[in-house]
Amino acid sequence: MERQIRKNPVDLTDLAIGIIVLGIAVSIGAVILISVRDSTLTSLDTVSVSNESTATVNETGVTLSKVWVKSLTNCVNTTGGETILSGNYTTAISDLNGAMTITYAGTDTAYNDTAWKCNYDYYNTSGTQWDLPNKAAIGLAEYGNWFKIIVIVGVASVVLSLIFMAFGTRGQGSEIGGSY
Repeated sequence: MERQIRKNPVDLTDLAIGIIVLGIAVSIGAVILISVRDSTLTSLDTVSVSNESTATVNETGVTLSKVWVKSLTNCVNTTGGETILSGNYTTAISDLNGAMTITYAGTDTAYNDTAWKCNYDYYNTSGTQWDLPNKAAIGLAEYGNWFKIIVIVGVASVVLSLIFMAFGTRGQGSEIGGSY
């Protein structure tokens, strides 16, 4: 009887565990970096902007040019020059980048669909205590792009392992049966 060689199958468990561990580590790192970044925001210096001209302010809103806005001091109607009372507009600050949107919400139609000049303060995020963790967090937040690469590498690993299982190399494996 002829000797038969059984080819040992390739175990992909280590690959799957490695991908899961990588995903968990990157996710935890991104959460920590964003927490560090956000905790330093209110300790940064503020910069004042005076008389920033806005586009026409109406019910759809207009966004100020600076991000990470701390507060809006006041707005002036460019047509009549009068200060617009805070009851005539609402503000919303984006959680994503701190951009402030001003929306007309008043009953005085003289301020609707007009250009305004606004005074406000924003956080100076150009320093390294903000910039470094921010850039690192943005890089890790692009993990979705990494995921595509990991999937491609995983599929390539499966294909290569199937090829090696099918053709294998001589001399590897365990023997089945014996000689008589």
